[in-house]
Amino acid sequence: MLTPEAADSLSATTCEPCREQHLKSSTGQTPVESRPPSASHTPDAQAAQLRSNIYLDRPIWPIESREEAVLFRHYIQKLSIWLDLCDPDAHFNTSIPARAGTCPILLNAIFALSARHLAHTLRYDALASNRYHEQCLTYLIPLLDHAVTVSDENLFAATIILRVLEEMDVPVLGQDTHGHLLGIHAFVAPHSAPPTPTTPDPGPRSPLSPHSLSAACFWVGLRQEIYSAVMNHQPVRMNLAHPAVVDRSTTPADDYAWANRAIVHCADVLNFCFGPDHADRPRWHALREANKNWKAALPASYMPVFYRERDLNAAETGDAEADAMKAFPEVWYWKGCHIIAVQHHILAELYLALFDPAHPRTGLQRRAADAALASQARTLVRSLCGIGTCNRWCPPAMFTACMGVAAAGDRFEDRRDQEALLALLRATEREHARPTRAVCDLLKGCWGWDQNET
Repeated sequence: MLTPEAADSLSATTCEPCREQHLKSSTGQTPVESRPPSASHTPDAQAAQLRSNIYLDRPIWPIESREEAVLFRHYIQKLSIWLDLCDPDAHFNTSIPARAGTCPILLNAIFALSARHLAHTLRYDALASNRYHEQCLTYLIPLLDHAVTVSDENLFAATIILRVLEEMDVPVLGQDTHGHLLGIHAFVAPHSAPPTPTTPDPGPRSPLSPHSLSAACFWVGLRQEIYSAVMNHQPVRMNLAHPAVVDRSTTPADDYAWANRAIVHCADVLNFCFGPDHADRPRWHALREANKNWKAALPASYMPVFYRERDLNAAETGDAEADAMKAFPEVWYWKGCHIIAVQHHILAELYLALFDPAHPRTGLQRRAADAALASQARTLVRSLCGIGTCNRWCPPAMFTACMGVAAAGDRFEDRRDQEALLALLRATEREHARPTRAVCDLLKGCWGWDQNET
């Protein structure tokens, strides 16, 4: 069920001025409408009524509006890869578009995300996305208060897609409302393991099944939670008690399973760092061993296609951004899951270093320890950034690199390194509409730059 907090946050993700403005938009497109929710008396009748509110009897193909067809195609060609990196079945690129034909909420979520991305990266109607987003929320919020609909994986997928939009909107709203993250929690709860003395009962449970759309949504939602945890210095709030899909072993498995192991390990590390037990040395050592064991057992398929150390003496090309990026090593991969896995493993290693309980806080050894930690952090962040910049065909590689920069970019003292970090952050926002301006400004302050310096 959706909590009052989640409902309030979801409804707040579209501000009132935007609601008023988008109704006046001149594009002339009308969002695909679901049937409005209505009350029924018996549970079976209510379930049937709710499902009829969500789905159309027939697919809408072909889409009548060319403008909306462009948005649909943009999602398939440019945005679905963001979500499918660790899913061998590529649900968000294959089954989601097909399901959207009979699920207006899902279709409007696709339209909303594409319109927002185009508005940020190209000259596109800045208000178009608001209309589709509002249409989604009008029908989605009431449905999340019913057990039969919080188990609907198409609505789960729609919430995941809307969370991507929400992440883009941080510069516009001024803060991350986390509204759709709370909505994601509502979908994850019914799939969670039985409650323990320290975890509440989420109600009826249906465990996640491997290779299902719900499992794919869970993994995307977890990556979104990790991003939020890093940027907001907080634990990962998603329930990880899903034994059918969450695997922390190092037994032989396919490349996608290894990627998801790295992701859940990163979540475990962040929960340690930002949780109440961050000074627990045995727990820290256990996590460090898990980090080492993952790397030691990694299959040969994870070897990079190409690797070269950074070359600060390389001849300049005249492209300021490309020249700045030479401060990073070159690391090429051929598979998206390899990129995301290795980056999340490095990110976990970075946080374990930053939150080592044995690091001296006072005394004569503190300065040397601080210098060693700063050097280690710089090496790890350069690796994250090198993977990001050398695999730009995979946009989330840039997103994860930015997370590392946000975590430890203040530890860079060399001007060339600093310029390279800013170049990466700016390229990520320019090309992919991921908000990085606030991080850029904070780093300039840490480095003693004038805010007007570029």
